[in-house]
Amino acid sequence: MAIWLDVNPRSGVPLYVQIVGQIRHAIEVGALQAGDQLPTVRQLATELTIAPNTIVKAYNELQTMQLIESRAGVGTVVIASSDEMTRIRQVEALRGRLGAVVRDASGLGIEVDLLDAFYADEVERYYGEQGE
Repeated sequence: MAIWLDVNPRSGVPLYVQIVGQIRHAIEVGALQAGDQLPTVRQLATELTIAPNTIVKAYNELQTMQLIESRAGVGTVVIASSDEMTRIRQVEALRGRLGAVVRDASGLGIEVDLLDAFYADEVERYYGEQGE
């Protein structure tokens, strides 16, 4: 059923992380689309010969990312499309850039209040212009 999933217990990467990454990738490239049903926890655990708790952890992570959801009577289904995955990636990249700015400011000894003021100024400059 899930022949596109391939986990390697010796890779050093936790199995649930491998599963999350592969399902995310399958959504990104369109191999999985919104509405597609994923294997049950038991089915996938049996197929990959790993503990069901590992699948549960991966599915929970994917639900937190709003990529899948469990539906009563239906099972676990994909709710994100490849377009939504692109948007999620863009937002994640933006957050990473913001993190880098905060780390740089901290490294320069800039106080939180000053950094907040810089941020507020930039938000006002951009969003204020949009409202005009």
